[in-house]
Amino acid sequence: MKKRKSLFTSVFAKYMSFASLFLAGGVLVLGVAQLALSSSFWVREQRKTLSEDARLLSINITEQFERDAFSDYLPPQLTDNKVVLELVETVSVTSDIDVMLTDADGDLLLMASEDNSDPAMKEKLSAETVKALQQAETVYFTSGKLDGLFSQNRYIAAAPITHHGTCYGYVFVMSGARSLGVYLAAQVRMYLLAALIVLAIGTVTSYVVAFRMVRPLRQMAAVTKKFGEGDFSARVDVKGGDEIAQLAESLNEMAVSLSAVEGMSRSFVANVSHELKTPMTTISGFVDGVLDGTIPPEKQAHYLRIVSDEVKRLSRLVNAMLNLSRIDNGTLAIHPVRFDLAELICKTALSFEQRVEQKQLTVEGLEQFTEPCFITADFDLIGQVVYNLLDNAVKFVNVGGTLRLAISRQNGSVVCRFRNTGDGVAAEEMPHLFERFYKSDKSRSVDKSGVGLGLYIVNQMIQLHGGEISVRSESGNYTEFEIRLPAENA
Repeated sequence: MKKRKSLFTSVFAKYMSFASLFLAGGVLVLGVAQLALSSSFWVREQRKTLSEDARLLSINITEQFERDAFSDYLPPQLTDNKVVLELVETVSVTSDIDVMLTDADGDLLLMASEDNSDPAMKEKLSAETVKALQQAETVYFTSGKLDGLFSQNRYIAAAPITHHGTCYGYVFVMSGARSLGVYLAAQVRMYLLAALIVLAIGTVTSYVVAFRMVRPLRQMAAVTKKFGEGDFSARVDVKGGDEIAQLAESLNEMAVSLSAVEGMSRSFVANVSHELKTPMTTISGFVDGVLDGTIPPEKQAHYLRIVSDEVKRLSRLVNAMLNLSRIDNGTLAIHPVRFDLAELICKTALSFEQRVEQKQLTVEGLEQFTEPCFITADFDLIGQVVYNLLDNAVKFVNVGGTLRLAISRQNGSVVCRFRNTGDGVAAEEMPHLFERFYKSDKSRSVDKSGVGLGLYIVNQMIQLHGGEISVRSESGNYTEFEIRLPAENA
């Protein structure tokens, strides 16, 4: 059954969904915050404005009383003063606010309102409201219907009217609460316009960013698919220096490595096939010759020695393959014992005596191996390392050349050097000498039996012992391998 593809399986869809939700959520939160702040600001401004209007109107009424020179013993009647009435009416009309006068006991004396559609429901304030007016230090402010005097909510500021320290009443300045709704509606319209612009810009920007971010990922997916099909020639275009660009560059480097490994593997298969075919053909031919009598008895020993050499050659190849397999799967374990490395190198060098004489070589440095140099390591693995390095040295030395061996202790390590004269190693080949399946002798003019595993296995075995190996070479002059192994504590 085919699995249904989800809408949000792609990075692009996930990124755009997240960006859209984030933008919408951010705009919503900002909108709510703006409305709350705008509402709070409007109420503060209303309180400030109405309170100031009430205070100034109270002062003007009091000054009018004083200009009319009321006697100190005769309480002024607020509604008897025509100037006061005109003042109240004028303020109500010009300031677009409602003004109300009450006496000191809260009885309604006058209501000046441009909108008469909201008549008073009562004509007297409650005792609680009068008490609150008396306790206010300067201006009293509240919101609501003021004890049911109004049918709709209002913002109300009240100031006392006093004459010679006596309160004769209160002046109320009011505005309808509906104006807040009008103000907030204007704010919402302005905010929605700005929000739409921000969302449009944010969506387009997110789309462009997501597309440019996902495009190299899609290229990398296509390239890796080609890698899976065995095509390592594909590359990803690297632009910029961010993490995605670094990933693309790493993918390209991996392609180069895979291509090299693929080439070396094919070369290895070809070499192994050749190395298996040649000795097996030789062995089969000579054994059949002995069995069917083609080879006379007096020459059988000679040809059997050739068969023995070819069998040993196959054995070395099989051992190299087994070691490679154990190195790759991590099962190549070391069994350390204490032994004399100088003695091991001398005995191994003596096994090359016949080949040394055939090439008329001069061997130098053996006098340094008279003193013991003990280490604790795997005797068989280190023996294979020494054998492979000496085998390479003898194989690639020029006829009549020189082999120089050296051993010493340096800074807690045992240092061994294997130098041979000859053509040397080209500079461009030096970094690849310890890679698996790599053969510097491409033409097989000198190395006719190697498959490019010897130095790779040597390097791995040295690393297993906590040591290191390096090579130096001068074209047309010499090649020198140096190994460093931890020395035994004295």
